[in-house]
Amino acid sequence: MKYLIMFITLLVGTLMPLQAILNSKLGRQIGGPLMGSLMSFAIGLVFLLLLNLSTNATAVGQLRNTSTSPWWIWLGGLLGAVFVGFITWVNQKQGIALTFSLVVSGQLLVSLFIDHYGLFGSAVRTITLEKILGVALIIGGMLLIKK
Repeated sequence: MKYLIMFITLLVGTLMPLQAILNSKLGRQIGGPLMGSLMSFAIGLVFLLLLNLSTNATAVGQLRNTSTSPWWIWLGGLLGAVFVGFITWVNQKQGIALTFSLVVSGQLLVSLFIDHYGLFGSAVRTITLEKILGVALIIGGMLLIKK
């Protein structure tokens, strides 16, 4: 089961560069990267709303729990908008491969830090030499892609 989840995660990861290029093309058609990103989020909102309503009848009732939630858990949507908007714009400037090699490098660096310190309530997973070497190899790959 562990390897199946890893494989599905890999497949879902392939959607990110596809989303970026589709949003860029959409933005060029309808008024720029921000408009392409906005429409992407609007379509995603409708999809997630319908999915929630069809699979989780109690979801609307659970919204009352929002008043007791820490303020910072709401930043995910804002971070997602910044990410999608920037990626929609920047991949036209430097290409998809370099863009996502930089994205993955940044994600791994922050992920190691979050795991090591158990930030935001996540489980603590100590940084090891192997993990540092793995990230260094990926950053090295990014530098090769850049050339």
